[in-house]
Amino acid sequence: MIGETLLKIRKNRNLTQKEIAKGILQQATYSRIERGQLAIDADILKKLVERLNLSMNEFFYIHQGYKATKKQQLIQNFARMELVLEDEIEYQLSEITQFLSLNADEDITMLHFSYLALKEHVTGHNIDAVRAFATQVWARMQKLDNWYINDLELLNAIILYFPLDIAHEITQTAIRRLDTYEHYERDMTYLKIYFLLNLTSLYIEDGAFEECLKELETIHKKYQNKLTYQTLGFIICRKIICKHHLKMNYTKEKQQFDMLQQLFNDEHVFKVFKQELALHQVEFD
Repeated sequence: MIGETLLKIRKNRNLTQKEIAKGILQQATYSRIERGQLAIDADILKKLVERLNLSMNEFFYIHQGYKATKKQQLIQNFARMELVLEDEIEYQLSEITQFLSLNADEDITMLHFSYLALKEHVTGHNIDAVRAFATQVWARMQKLDNWYINDLELLNAIILYFPLDIAHEITQTAIRRLDTYEHYERDMTYLKIYFLLNLTSLYIEDGAFEECLKELETIHKKYQNKLTYQTLGFIICRKIICKHHLKMNYTKEKQQFDMLQQLFNDEHVFKVFKQELALHQVEFD
C-alpha cells in the first residue's frame, strides 16, 4: 500500500507525522493514509513525496520493492539501446511477446511494431514490411496532441523510414518538445542526439553529403561533452563517408576513428561502423 511506503520512508527520514503533514493536510488524515484506511489524492501524494525529498519516479520505484515494473523495464531497454544489433532485437521481441500474451497494452504494442521495423531494417529482408510497421506507429502518433518521452523514443526508432523532408520536420518538432524537458530529472540530450544522427543517415541516403557534413559538425561541437563513444563513432564514421563522396581529405577523421577503436575495444560496435563504411566503398584499413 502507498501508506506503508510513506510510513517507511518517513521513519527513515526521522520525520513525525505532524512534520510531514504540516501545511498539506491534517495529521489525523495523514495517519489514516499511513494505516491504509484512506485513499490518497495524487496532488497530495506529490506534495508529501516532495517533502520526503524524493521524485515521484523514485518513490514508486521504492514502492515496487526497488524494482521497475516489467513494462518500465521494456521501455527502458528500448530507450537505452545505442546500437541496433540483431541478437538484442530478437531477445527484446521475445520479452515483449511474452508480456503481451499476458497483458493488453497499447504502449508495448507500439514498442513491438518498432522492434519489428528495426528487425526488418537490420536483416534487410523487406523494406515494405519495415515501412508497414513504422506506419502503424506513426498512425498513432499523428492522433496525439502532444508527444511525451516514450512517444519520442518510439518515433525516433522509426524516423529512418520517412522521406527526408518529413523526417527533418519531425526531428525539429521533437527537439523543440525535448527543449521543454531542460529541467527534467533525466537529461534528455541523448534523445536529441539520436534524432539528429538518424537524420544524418537520411541525408547520406539522399546524397545530401554537404548538408550531412554540416549537421555532423554541429552535433559534434554542440554536444561534445554528452557524446558516448558509440555516438562519437557514428559521427566520425559519417564524416568519413561524407568526405569520401565529396572527395575531401579525411585523414584526421581516420586518426580519430583509430584512436577511438584503441580506447574502446568493442568488437561488435566497430564491426557496425566498418560495415557502414564498406557500404559506401570507403577504403579504410
